[in-house]
Amino acid sequence: MAAGMAPLAAEADASRRFGSIERTKDQMRSARVARVSPVLVTAAVGALVALVGLYERRTEAVYDLTSDIVAPVPISAPRPQYTVEAMRAKIQGTVGVRCIVRQSGVCSDLAIVTSLDRRFGLDDQAVRAMASWRFRPALRGGTPVSTRVKVEMHFALR
Repeated sequence: MAAGMAPLAAEADASRRFGSIERTKDQMRSARVARVSPVLVTAAVGALVALVGLYERRTEAVYDLTSDIVAPVPISAPRPQYTVEAMRAKIQGTVGVRCIVRQSGVCSDLAIVTSLDRRFGLDDQAVRAMASWRFRPALRGGTPVSTRVKVEMHFALR
């Protein structure tokens, strides 16, 4: 009808091109009967969610702290735990850990910047503690952004 055909001519043309209404209904019914395995659906959804997460992480800009960025604020900052071996060796000092605080307030891409102890596990404990930190994200123009931060984790025997 949009092409200027009369209603009866348009109906006949549509029937010739697409088939009858009954045939279309039968095809829809048979399509509804076909079932997909729930395991397959779950796997497909999981893969899609993972791909979206990777895409967002890849495209998310990461800023260094400058004057136009309001720094992220820790809202949960568990302290690193001493290992028994490090306590026996009486190791004290600071581990520098760098991470990216994401817009969600979670740390990612953690790395040791200043090592204190690889042998007794204090570097690993500092990274483990930093991974569990949660932040109010940095702001740029009032919008949450991802930023690089460096945190010093102190180990001191009492």
